[in-house]
Amino acid sequence: MCGHTRKDKIRNEDIRGKAGVAEIEGKMRENRLWWFGHVQRRPTDASVRRCDYGTEVQGRRVRFVIHHSLSKSMETYYQESGRAGRDGLPSQCLLYFRPGDVPRQSSMVFYENSGLQNLYDIVRYCQSKRQCRHSSFFRHFAEPLQDCNGMCDNCAFSNEVKELDVSRHAKVIISLLQDVQENDQRLTVLQLVDKIKIKHKELGSELNREEIEKLVIQLILDRFLKEEFQHTAYATNAYVTIGPLAKQVLQGKRSIKLEMTSGQKKVAGMRSVKHRRASSTLELKLDELRKELSSVHGGIFPHSVLSTQQISLISAQKPNSMELLENIIGKVKTEKYGNRILEQVTKYADSAQPDEVKEEEEEENENRASKRLKSKKQLILVESSDDES
Repeated sequence: MCGHTRKDKIRNEDIRGKAGVAEIEGKMRENRLWWFGHVQRRPTDASVRRCDYGTEVQGRRVRFVIHHSLSKSMETYYQESGRAGRDGLPSQCLLYFRPGDVPRQSSMVFYENSGLQNLYDIVRYCQSKRQCRHSSFFRHFAEPLQDCNGMCDNCAFSNEVKELDVSRHAKVIISLLQDVQENDQRLTVLQLVDKIKIKHKELGSELNREEIEKLVIQLILDRFLKEEFQHTAYATNAYVTIGPLAKQVLQGKRSIKLEMTSGQKKVAGMRSVKHRRASSTLELKLDELRKELSSVHGGIFPHSVLSTQQISLISAQKPNSMELLENIIGKVKTEKYGNRILEQVTKYADSAQPDEVKEEEEEENENRASKRLKSKKQLILVESSDDES
């Protein structure tokens, strides 16, 4: 929205937020009261803090940590995201990332000792579609690997990941950069992508803009390309140049693979909170089941078995097959707990009273009738913008 800031969007949605900086928060007592929702007699929903806020946050009841931009290292992200769920209850960490963010960050850390290497590690973490997020941290810190039990996005959702051979595309990109450098010119990542889409339209038809950006960043991570930096009076620009291993691609000695997803299977049919009964019989049964399964599987958090949202979806859709259940909770959880969940759903369906079934059908019809109105409701997304620097 032109002329509107994120602050305006948040306030328009009646999300109560505060800026949180240790130097201006005053006494520790006021800081404690803020976390327990007593400041100005209204609970506060969100705190916006600077990137090194990890040393400032003392609250234990943080439910969400949202990174609007890329952290500069795995260590930094691990420490910052670790502020969520310190009370032991389920929490979520969300990191907004796109390949075009990398040059902006690299131009700020390249002068630091191992700054680029640290940044490229977190970029690999973000670009991976297969590797468990939890295991990535253990591998980075050289610790014994542990399974996340379906808690991260790569493990929880049934995305079909495939490797696309983009060796031909990589050769075109490297050859184009060679021609540019011979003419004493330089290109940023965004300028390079624009030039590719203009000069090689066949590549633009095979890969969209973001996928081309992802390929360029992948080539940088694998040292087929590299970043060089130049200071101006107003900023430091990051340019893409030929890397030390570029000849291996041009000579066909190395093939380039790009991880692609066919898209997460859409999960439909969730009833709105306003119309859904808060404690339906099936939801209560599923809640009891997840507590039982969490106890059986080594005392893990019940939320690790089934999240509250997943229970709501199962209660709304009542899947009667493993395939339908997998669309809701993903492949990993379906393999572990699918039989018990379907058994519970079947029991409920067999014992449900006619009035209950009729009420749910009426509610479903009502939701269907108001679908267009709901689709018009604005969804607030926190996303990067090239216009904001």
